[in-house]
Amino acid sequence: MKRPLIFYAISTAVGCLCAMEILENSITICSTIAVLFFIIYFTTLDKKFFIINAVFFSLAAFSFLNYFNFNPGSHIDKIKLLNKKNYYFIGSINGRKVIVNGKVEKLKEGSSIEAYGSFKKDMNFTRGIIGNYKLEKYKLLKRDIMYYSYSYKKLIYNKFKNIIGEDRTALIMGICYGDVHYLTQEQNQEFQKLGVIHAVSVSGFHMAIIYQAIEGIFGFNIAVLFSIIYVIFTGMSAATMRSFIMIFIYKLSKIFFKEYDGLSSLSLSAIILIMAKPYYIVDIGFGLSFLATLGILVYYKKLSRVLYMMPKKLNESISLTLSSQVFSLPYVAFTIQNFSYGFMLGNLFLLPLYSILVVLGNIALVVSFLKPVFNIIAKLINLVIEASEGGSSIVLKLTPEIVYLNYEQGIIMLLIYISFKLYKSGYKKMKYMPAALFIFIVLQSYSIITKVTFLNFQSGEAVILDSRNQRVMICNYDSYNGKWIVNIKKYMNIDKVITNPGQNYRYILNKNSFLSVNSSEKNNSLIVKFHRYNKEKFNFILNGETDYGISKTDDNSLIYIPKVKINDSSKYEDPLDKSITYGIIFNRLIPIEMSEKR
Repeated sequence: MKRPLIFYAISTAVGCLCAMEILENSITICSTIAVLFFIIYFTTLDKKFFIINAVFFSLAAFSFLNYFNFNPGSHIDKIKLLNKKNYYFIGSINGRKVIVNGKVEKLKEGSSIEAYGSFKKDMNFTRGIIGNYKLEKYKLLKRDIMYYSYSYKKLIYNKFKNIIGEDRTALIMGICYGDVHYLTQEQNQEFQKLGVIHAVSVSGFHMAIIYQAIEGIFGFNIAVLFSIIYVIFTGMSAATMRSFIMIFIYKLSKIFFKEYDGLSSLSLSAIILIMAKPYYIVDIGFGLSFLATLGILVYYKKLSRVLYMMPKKLNESISLTLSSQVFSLPYVAFTIQNFSYGFMLGNLFLLPLYSILVVLGNIALVVSFLKPVFNIIAKLINLVIEASEGGSSIVLKLTPEIVYLNYEQGIIMLLIYISFKLYKSGYKKMKYMPAALFIFIVLQSYSIITKVTFLNFQSGEAVILDSRNQRVMICNYDSYNGKWIVNIKKYMNIDKVITNPGQNYRYILNKNSFLSVNSSEKNNSLIVKFHRYNKEKFNFILNGETDYGISKTDDNSLIYIPKVKINDSSKYEDPLDKSITYGIIFNRLIPIEMSEKR
């Protein structure tokens, strides 16, 4: 069997997914996945190979169940405090992540404690968290390498901040050391729009640069040792460990004169990581790293041959960037659900500068105790950051806004890829599939009639106008409770947002009608009026306190939109809950949809 590790990796992944469905009490889904898996493997593989795959499936399922079916009790001999959030820590108990809250005010990242308190099981599969531990009292344990790693990182932060300033230091901490909590919201949004967010959180990109630089100077042994230290220092992310394992396997193959196979190496790294940390199967960072690498291994050379007329460096950069998106883009549509068209420009013009920053930042890490040398490195870093900021400002002007993806678009991407593979395999009629899917996308995004959707939240109001191929949202909200605006923009693929409009704001719907928007003098809520030129008008009151439904006055001119009362916006799932949608048909406002979800 050629490349058996690929089959073992698939068996490992399916085993973890089945175990997750068991813990979610979805026995039917688990049974369906398992039965289909075993039927396919049993009918296509020989008996011996089938048994080996069944073993990998079983071990992975056991590993997943063993990870999450763990109750540490009230007294814990050792908790490692990994990351500090606002009022709690992410800790580690026997290699399992747990939220630690309670009496944590005086604790520091990297500390190890003996703990007394209470544990409550609350599993979060995507983050690998098994539950919450409320700390009542604790005893500090002996400091270990983890503690000194966090302390050293804090020391480096203060040294850089004194020389290059807080904002640029935040950039260095993210790009070079994977510590992204210093970055501001504006910086994160800028990196997302540039399509280079992977360069900020330490990933395989960083690992490859560090290893190549160290090996070129000191050789294989020192490069491996420094890479291990770097993986630990930057928090042992899934992407970094995946990259290190693959590099290590590649170098070993050269030492022992064995043929290196990238797909088998990627599969082996996936098996190792998933067995060690089974929640990686639903970890977004791991998924993006794995799928981007898979795309590069499968399509990089093919794209490079297609673009052979380009200069070599440009060919390599474009081929690498495009191939990494083939499998990761549908995954983005299912998970993160936002995408930047600026990723090509960002990768072409900014990644080379970020590569220099990674090297200089890690040199500074080594020479931090030699003040004159560190200061010189810091000033060089400052010059590179200035150049990258200039490049970013230019690229941002050329880059369109971030687009928001959804599950349907992800499925369409997969169907296009499947039709392409089937066409290449001889099913020539599949060439019509992409055209049919393109027509479906156009029809789905194009609204024949203008639709007006009204939403009335506890912390603000919004009107969504869906006309032809554009969606505009006019909203009024408290800036401290604006998360629902982001949710709606993401959910509805809003093209333009108009926030807190002034008095007498007018939005033209067509040549015969328009909306006027004003703020109420009493409570700053929106008052929206639908006008037909020289005809009657409807007033939509978005601060009404009626029960669910539409309440009209005797003259049929006032329509109250019920308010959605939600105390915790993080628990809000459907941004269109209790929305009311009207269509403008024959220049009249006709109710066409009323959500009754709660």
